[in-house]
Amino acid sequence: MNTKSIVFLSILFLFVPLITNAQQNKEERSTIDIDTGLVYTRYTNLPINNKPLKSIDKSLSGVRHTNAIYKIEEMFYQQLSTEGSPHKPLLVKLPESLSLNYQPNLYDAVRFTKENIKFYNVYKPYSELRYSNNLSSSRYFSVVHGQNIYKNLQVGFQYDLNYTNGAFDKSQVMNQFFNATARYKNKTETYQGYLGFIRNRAMQSESGGLKSDSSFRVQQYSSLSAYPMNISSAFSKYKSKEVFLTQEFGFGKLISKNKFINSLSVIHDISYISNARIYNDLSQTEGFYQNTYFDSIATHDSLSTRHLQNIISIRNKQIIPFAIGLKHDYVLFADTLNQEKSSLFSPFLELGLDIKSFKLNFDYEFIISDSRYNKDYNMGARLDFKDFYAKLRLMEKSVDYFYTKYTTNNFIWSNDFEKTQMFSTNIGYNLKDKLIINLAYYTMENLAYIDQNLTPKVSNSPTHIYQASLLHNIKLWVFRLNGVMSLQKLSSEEAIRVPLFQAKQGISVNFKMFKKKLDTEIGFDFRYNTSYFADRYMPAMGAFVHQDQVKIGNYLFADFFIQAQLDRVKFFITLTHPYAGLFGNEYYLTPHYPAEKLNLRFGIAWRFFD
Repeated sequence: MNTKSIVFLSILFLFVPLITNAQQNKEERSTIDIDTGLVYTRYTNLPINNKPLKSIDKSLSGVRHTNAIYKIEEMFYQQLSTEGSPHKPLLVKLPESLSLNYQPNLYDAVRFTKENIKFYNVYKPYSELRYSNNLSSSRYFSVVHGQNIYKNLQVGFQYDLNYTNGAFDKSQVMNQFFNATARYKNKTETYQGYLGFIRNRAMQSESGGLKSDSSFRVQQYSSLSAYPMNISSAFSKYKSKEVFLTQEFGFGKLISKNKFINSLSVIHDISYISNARIYNDLSQTEGFYQNTYFDSIATHDSLSTRHLQNIISIRNKQIIPFAIGLKHDYVLFADTLNQEKSSLFSPFLELGLDIKSFKLNFDYEFIISDSRYNKDYNMGARLDFKDFYAKLRLMEKSVDYFYTKYTTNNFIWSNDFEKTQMFSTNIGYNLKDKLIINLAYYTMENLAYIDQNLTPKVSNSPTHIYQASLLHNIKLWVFRLNGVMSLQKLSSEEAIRVPLFQAKQGISVNFKMFKKKLDTEIGFDFRYNTSYFADRYMPAMGAFVHQDQVKIGNYLFADFFIQAQLDRVKFFITLTHPYAGLFGNEYYLTPHYPAEKLNLRFGIAWRFFD
């Protein structure tokens, strides 16, 4: 498929939903009356942003996506063969705030963070259980509970578990993610408190991928578990803990006996984070770590971060909203031999204008320190007018510690890289989250990456990225189309490797049976990306690294599904990748990590209200 064909296909993908949306029925999906009292809020810090209360999702869509990688949302990921395995984003985006990372995150789509956990406010105690399994013993379990202990005190927790044996040898995954939250607001709403605890734990049996891709292409073995792997015995474990307390003290005008408008608030946030990645290699597999130091006996590499953060700020929420404050971070990075201690002071400012359908926001953050992070900064602006928006962001940050000084049994390096400069501009259209069109431009300098010789480098020249993306969720009579697609053109692939075009698309028929009590949906999920030199995965390093030997992609994955809802119970059956091997055996997700073959997954989600 040449470039002209890809561009044409991309334009077609962009405009077909626009045409369909014009014909869309304006009626919203009906909901169960008993559920309407259940709401939750999501809470984000720095600066504090209380997002509006939203009804708990009652739609049928998405119950089949137990693997977060396949969810039809705005992000794309590259993963290994097994569900729940390490993965990396494939859509370029700039972070909203400065980050202090030890090494690349391998579980972005599934791990809990302060930004994605939920604080519940329910009129009745609420619980939800989810369970699914497939023929390869991939077990997924999730339990959610929210309850108001008193009128103004709410607690909740969520526990996700994924144990997967995997079809290939030594591809087992054992993941556990947990969070617990509490939210208190006094009667006059002059005080709010948010308490959270997060624990993430992911364990991966490391295989190093197939030893021979040619044997897989000709299907030398009848069972996937029979294919020899690069590593005979190794595993890695990622774990993190986080606890935080955020308090908001409001000052405002009394509008009734017990009700205030909090136009001005003082906010204090304190949090402690610790995370570590441990790699155990007992394999003695000679030659796998090419061009690096290799220890032929058992290795045990441990990398860790400890992070204490304090934030104090003043915030106004009225016509000219603003937040001004100071953040202090104390960070300790450590590996086998090295330690880096940093104390960072970061003044920040957020200023806005909110008049009916017109909103304007500006934010700025600057680091003061005697460490290499001194003078890192991040600034951005956003303009919203009705359904249109525009964004700008400029950032200069120190290269993550992982690329600068690293000493383990398998890898040793010490580098002094210049700061990374990043700029982005976005314009877009958002129609009630049912249709989102975004056009973006990025330019990045001194981007850090690991080259094919497993050595850290920074880009020699700026990387320019032109990006167009579309997310749509359209219902027309009994037909439903929901999908996300992106087109990304890079000026250079020295530091970043992503497909030119990628898409996830669901096409289904939705209807009701048995006097409209059984809500049923039948359809297909499609996933596709053009071929590219995808990064390969290096187990001992815990990172995706460059390679220039093989391209993967240009393969259409399709799953057939049936899902239904009866009262408070949802259930589904999915037939995944039913035609594996019929059009060749080139269906790789990462170099040396093929996708699994046909499988049958089934599951149930059950809600309880007291």
